[in-house]
Amino acid sequence: MSIDSNQRLPSRVSNNQLPNGQVVPHPSTIYPEELLTPSGGLNLKDFIGILSRRKWLVATTVLLTLLAVILITLMIKPVYRASSTIQIERNAAGLSSTNGMLQSVESRSDKDFHETQRQLIQSKTLARRVINQLGLDAKDTSFGVIASIKNALGVTPQADQSSKERTEALFLDNLTVQPVSNSQLVQINYDSTDPKLAADISNAIAKTFVRTNLEKRFNVATYSTEFLTEQTKEVREALERSEQALNAYALKHGIIQDNEGESTDTDSLKSLSQILVGAQRDRIQAEALLAQAQNTDSQDPSTIAILSSDPKMQDKGTLLVQLVAERNALIQKSSSGTSRAIRRLDSRITKLRAEINASASTVIATLKIKAESAATQQELIKKQLSTLKSTAINSQGDNIRYNTLNREVESNRIIYTELLGQYKSAKVAGENGTNNITIIDKAGVPYDKHKPRLRNNLAFGLLLGLMLGMGAAFLREFMDDTLKSSDELERITGLPVLGLLPNVKSQSDDQIALLAHVEPRSPLAEAIRSLRTSLKFSTQYGAPRVTFITSSNPSEGKSSIALNLATAYAQVGGKVLLIDADLRNPSIHHLLKLDNLEGLTNYLAGAGEAENISRPCLIKQLRVITSGPIPPDPVELLSGKRMQALLDGSAEEFDHIIIDGPPVIGLADALVLSNLADATILSVQAGKTRKASLLATLKRLERTSGNIIGTLLSRVDQSSNPEYSEDSYYTYTSSTKYNNSNT
Repeated sequence: MSIDSNQRLPSRVSNNQLPNGQVVPHPSTIYPEELLTPSGGLNLKDFIGILSRRKWLVATTVLLTLLAVILITLMIKPVYRASSTIQIERNAAGLSSTNGMLQSVESRSDKDFHETQRQLIQSKTLARRVINQLGLDAKDTSFGVIASIKNALGVTPQADQSSKERTEALFLDNLTVQPVSNSQLVQINYDSTDPKLAADISNAIAKTFVRTNLEKRFNVATYSTEFLTEQTKEVREALERSEQALNAYALKHGIIQDNEGESTDTDSLKSLSQILVGAQRDRIQAEALLAQAQNTDSQDPSTIAILSSDPKMQDKGTLLVQLVAERNALIQKSSSGTSRAIRRLDSRITKLRAEINASASTVIATLKIKAESAATQQELIKKQLSTLKSTAINSQGDNIRYNTLNREVESNRIIYTELLGQYKSAKVAGENGTNNITIIDKAGVPYDKHKPRLRNNLAFGLLLGLMLGMGAAFLREFMDDTLKSSDELERITGLPVLGLLPNVKSQSDDQIALLAHVEPRSPLAEAIRSLRTSLKFSTQYGAPRVTFITSSNPSEGKSSIALNLATAYAQVGGKVLLIDADLRNPSIHHLLKLDNLEGLTNYLAGAGEAENISRPCLIKQLRVITSGPIPPDPVELLSGKRMQALLDGSAEEFDHIIIDGPPVIGLADALVLSNLADATILSVQAGKTRKASLLATLKRLERTSGNIIGTLLSRVDQSSNPEYSEDSYYTYTSSTKYNNSNT
């Protein structure tokens, strides 16, 4: 039967009437939510509840996972790990060719360098050399943990993969290279089922790597030496050719340069320019002296004497200046100005002036001759400098070409010198044979197995099993559409939950049905009394007089609930009638140990009166009408007037009438009984009743105008339903234990 999860069930419009004419109003409106719509996310309480409900699924998954891990561990051959240690130092400066020139270059960073070395150890080339060296191709290729696992799982190699490629791949799968932190050391680990083979391979890898590195360095040195020899020869020949070209050009054009690279014309031009500057200076000085001598006053011949080149004449001029100064000083001191000393000085001054004046013409003539001579010399130097400049300009093109050839010679000489130095260094490196990789520790034969480790595998299996178990639990939970909690039940049906009945352990079906009578302090009896109280307030007129208890499917606890509820009403002094109206699979007579030869079916078929078919039982204040013989058509009997007459008559005699009816799904019996009763209680078993079945039940009951006053959730597990402990936080102490059996 398909259910539209988006469709809401309309509430019942009509009300049932009590025998006295009072109306029992419908307590709630039925608006079920979508069938599989979640209620707003998964919180921690829901998470714990799911794991608690599915604990056996989680435990089973964990155990199976652990068993699988143990079996795989036992099937795998023990694997041993052998480790050797090598030291890898930074490479020395290498040689690199750039534009025909070799220059030294620095190595890359330490991180890149050591990572490169690690990848070289794990290269296929090195693996192939070790495989050939140890003859592993001829041996069994299952010498590692990877092959052992593959063999244990039955995995075969690819058909299109060659034997050598499989051997190399398997070899590299079992090889691990681990650099030691903060050091230049590297560990070479190899795993194999044969401990001796593991040690041999680890040592062979270390030795082969050292040998390979040494060969590479030797090959580089040899190549460098050969390359440098060829380059040196070419550069030497180029140097010789450039020197010959320079010499031939200098001879052809008569170019001679000093050590500083300057030609003779350039040197002469510089020297003559310096001489010209000196001649100009001498001319200017001679002309200045002549002009000064010619402009001197005749009253002061001392200047002419000083300008003379004759030392005696210069002394006379100096003496004349001194005598004139002394006379002037005496004149200032003497008041008369005619002292004897003054007259003596005047006599000497007059004499010196006469002597100087007599030679003045000679001095001026001499200065004039010097000035003219300096001017003539200057003009001669100028003419010579002009001629030399013309010569230098004419030879400038030759000098430029000469300098170009000279620079080429110097460049070739520098390159030749550098190549000679590099050639000697490369030759020394090739002859030295040093290696930057050293074996520190050789691998010994391991005696302790490296894999598999049962403890580690069990820990991994436990973790994996828990993850798989929780995943399976959540998958099962979300695929399970059964009802599990009162909140979910209220959300789906829109009806109030009248009570929660605990899940009973270690009791049979018969014992559970009589538990309210036998164990009045048990949690189940307390829950039944709570249900009795809820029914008292379910309508504004108190507890319904005729209560019909049904469920969606068989074996959902209807009979046990009906008998226990009837017992609870009887325990408070009320007269109670329990009718077993399940005419297809009756159980009340079996629970109360009564015969079922006569009962409800006999009365409904027209035999006997209503007051004669009820009988007492082991519970005081409780009378029971058993089902009687099973009829061929129960619906026809229940739909007759005698059933309504039975209920009307019993309502006058009894305080409460409890009808234990058949399930709703697939049968019309429950629909008839629901219409006859004042109130219908729908029993829902936690973890068993499906949402689709419950919604189908509600739809069928609504079509018959059955007055459903609420639901009852049974078989509630306290550990997985926290709301149960919240609703019934106080219970009597009891030693009774409960089981999961259905009634």
